[in-house]
Amino acid sequence: MGARYLVVCLLVGCTVGSSSTGDDNETGSGSGSDTGSDGGSDMESATCSLDSQSSAQTFDAVQAEQCNVPGSQGAKHFYRGFGMLPGDMEYVQLELWDGQGVFTGTTVAPGTYTIGGSDADYNTCGVCVRGLGGKGEATQTEYFAVSGTVDVTAASTTAFAANMSNLSFVEVDPSTYVAVPGGCTATLASVALSGTVTVEGGGGGGGGGGGGGGNCPSTIGDL
Repeated sequence: MGARYLVVCLLVGCTVGSSSTGDDNETGSGSGSDTGSDGGSDMESATCSLDSQSSAQTFDAVQAEQCNVPGSQGAKHFYRGFGMLPGDMEYVQLELWDGQGVFTGTTVAPGTYTIGGSDADYNTCGVCVRGLGGKGEATQTEYFAVSGTVDVTAASTTAFAANMSNLSFVEVDPSTYVAVPGGCTATLASVALSGTVTVEGGGGGGGGGGGGGGNCPSTIGDL
């Protein structure tokens, strides 16, 4: 399967992880122990583009869309919504995918979901929380949430809303979505995201998830 895309507010700062994060077969392995290290180091935080936020964030999604899953010819859909955190071009994006992760064999529906298992890997997730720091800059770095809770309160052709909490992110390779060995990590306390949904059309050619579909970009923080 191809890949997909969401996200959030920060509790502990972004730090450079130890080599325990580098198991390419387990996205997010070892992320918890690294997050607790000294996040106050200027040298460490300078290399990580997702900054710490100590207060909960609430914002309307810059864009919320219902898109066709590539290869489904419009039979399956995914939702995407994103917002911008305070800081240097820092975005969080939530994606919900029919037939993937927790939604395997079914369609996206409101509910409370714990990130883990297939939802902790962007290549297989149904509930997908993504982060991006330094968008469009030399320091641009992509992140993916490997644990936390996502409470989806609306996912329809008209409304998209979710509350996310206790999210732990690891830095990922933007082409494979595999955790970067020794990469940055971040712990995000809570974020509420909502928006009015635009239904995008299109045939949804290709396979898998990450190629976009229904005129929806596969990147983070783009219209």
